[in-house]
Amino acid sequence: MLKKLRLTAAILCLAGFCLLFVDVSGALAPRLAFLAKMQLGPAILSGSLIVIPGIFAATILFGRLYCSTLCPLGILQDAVSRLGKRRFGHAPAKTALRLGTLALFVLAFFAGIPLVFGLLEPYSAFGRIATDVLAPLWQAGSNLLALASERAENFAVGPTPVWQKGAPALAAALATIAVVGTPAIRSGRSWCNCLCPVGTILGFLARFALLKPRINAERCVHCGLCAQQCKAACIDDKQGEVDASRCVACFNCLQACKNGAIRYGLPLGGNKKKIDPGRRDFLASLSFGAVAPHTLRRDMAAEEKIPALARKTPPPRAVPIAPPGARSLRSFQQRCTGCQLCVAACPNQVLKASGGAMTLMLQPSLSFERGYCRVNCVTCSSVCPTGAIAPISGAEKSVTQLGRAILDRSLCINETTKERCNACARNCPPGALNLIAQSDGALRLAIDAERCTGCGACEYVCPTRPRAAIWVEGNLEQRRV
Repeated sequence: MLKKLRLTAAILCLAGFCLLFVDVSGALAPRLAFLAKMQLGPAILSGSLIVIPGIFAATILFGRLYCSTLCPLGILQDAVSRLGKRRFGHAPAKTALRLGTLALFVLAFFAGIPLVFGLLEPYSAFGRIATDVLAPLWQAGSNLLALASERAENFAVGPTPVWQKGAPALAAALATIAVVGTPAIRSGRSWCNCLCPVGTILGFLARFALLKPRINAERCVHCGLCAQQCKAACIDDKQGEVDASRCVACFNCLQACKNGAIRYGLPLGGNKKKIDPGRRDFLASLSFGAVAPHTLRRDMAAEEKIPALARKTPPPRAVPIAPPGARSLRSFQQRCTGCQLCVAACPNQVLKASGGAMTLMLQPSLSFERGYCRVNCVTCSSVCPTGAIAPISGAEKSVTQLGRAILDRSLCINETTKERCNACARNCPPGALNLIAQSDGALRLAIDAERCTGCGACEYVCPTRPRAAIWVEGNLEQRRV
């Protein structure tokens, strides 16, 4: 029964995470964002005083259930491990490797190095896989369904644009699959118990867990069935011991044991190992917090869409454009782990992995080849789990300057031809662009830098190719206009 409950919870959680990243409609992402905020890595970055104590207290009570029911990368490893051998066996703990990786993770956190933190943090690793591999496949499948429906004269299902957000991001996602998936096929939860810093942190707490698998020495016949089914390789059947720091509470061992010698519960007489007398003092020092998911709502007013134009190449921006609510580029880069949840959730398709070498091109920035940042859209700020994009209202966003428009007059149609073009001025939401008639009848564009919000509508609609004549340069500090 315990295994069935754990499997049900894990499947529901993984399904929720997949829908969070591949949501085609854009309606589910804000409502499922609480799943991302319940992850330990994002909670540490956001300084959550509810999630962090809640996860720690749950680990002290139940062991590493977080790793087997709430961590999407851990659940994904369980699914991948079914492709390989189903017998594992005991393996010694790689303590030096675990502590070394944890030390690197902690140093990166305090030094403000998002590249290292984001590569090691399990939720962010899953986010890259979901955004750059799973989402395009999901969208392609949706388009096949739309095509089949259209041929059946049923137009209820519409096509969805398939957009892979850049080759570097895809390469990072495929590398993550290789690094995490290959050991999972061969030996189960190798990533969790060798390299995952979150698993190492929770493993230390799990040593003191009240409820955990325990072997009854009087009933155990040392047949090794429990060790063969242990994906964490933490059961030493010869010694009759379970390494609680590596156990992820999958309950496979309970089902495998034919003699009832292994159970999940409190310590009782007949066990070889006695309870640590200092455990109760350790438990008393922790405060119990309930992880309270918050359902987020999105209220976006209907707005006339700017028609799509032919594909264009992005300009070489000197400063990338941070998402609205990031406050400053430096703060955003220090907090963002590159999970790309905001990229997946953006309904306007203006967020994609940036080209910064120090961020391994994983942290997102705004780009306006496919749309512009609409005034009343705050989806990215509502789903960010780390606080890199702080919550912001539509009214506050409308007066926040993300960047400033720059005009290259050598490319502008009004400057280089006798044709008249007012696409940028006509579609500028804050009205920061104006065309001034010259004495010879030509039009000359003037930019009001104090009113420009950097939404990118001008860059999106500019008809010049291959690069827009007007584009947005990011601000190091976002400010009110």
